This record gives sequence, structure tokens and C-alpha cells, in this order.
Amino acid sequence: MLTAEEAQQLILTRIKARQDAQTFLIVNDRTIERPFGWLFFVAVSGSNTTSTETTHRLIIVNKHVEQVIESSIEYAPERLIDIYEALLAESQASGKNWCLTMLPLPWGRSERARLAKKANELGLREIR
Repeated sequence: MLTAEEAQQLILTRIKARQDAQTFLIVNDRTIERPFGWLFFVAVSGSNTTSTETTHRLIIVNKHVEQVIESSIEYAPERLIDIYEALLAESQASGKNWCLTMLPLPWGRSERARLAKKANELGLREIR
């Protein structure tokens, strides 16, 4: 199980591996802890495309399975948590471990595929 510090390092490692932003900073005083893990506010400054504006991204880390999730849809922090927790509860209730099976979707029309599709439609995607 991850600690908050390990979760932060996991976020930074995964984001830096796939983004062009120059500076990432986790805003610690805005972090929200939940039983599944945390919602982190990540400040992103500048990029290789000449932008100097700072933006914020909400990123969820599931401490039990080291899953890092962001949304392509801009949600309020509590709404994003509610969506993630609802999907996680559905996954746990069905015993299909959706949180371990984001995208791509190689499965048929199983419960796991239905949950992964629902997560995708809600804008959630895993940062690998």
C-alpha cells in the first residue's frame, strides 16, 4: 500500500514520462484523503508550446493498486471523487476489479468492460 509521499512520486514519475510541461508541483495543502487514496491538485507551469500560464489538474491515486487517474472533463474536486468512488463501489460489488482494468478494453461485454466503458465516458483515464 502506498504512502502519500510515494503516491506523489508516482504521479510525478508518470506525468513527466508522458507530458511536455516543464514544471509540475503538487499543491499539498489542497490534497484530499479518502479510504481509497488521495485526490491531488497538480499545478502545471509552462510547456514546450510557449505557454507560461499555470493550470491545475486533479489526479486520483488509489493507494491499494497504484492506479493513477485523471479526467479529460473538468470536474469539481468533490464531484470527481464521487464519480471515482461510485465506480470503485460498483467494481467491488461485482468483484470485477474495474480499478485494475482501465483502458484499453480487450474484453467482451463483460461487467468489467461495462465499468471501464462507463469510466471512459465520464472522462476518466489512467496515467501509466
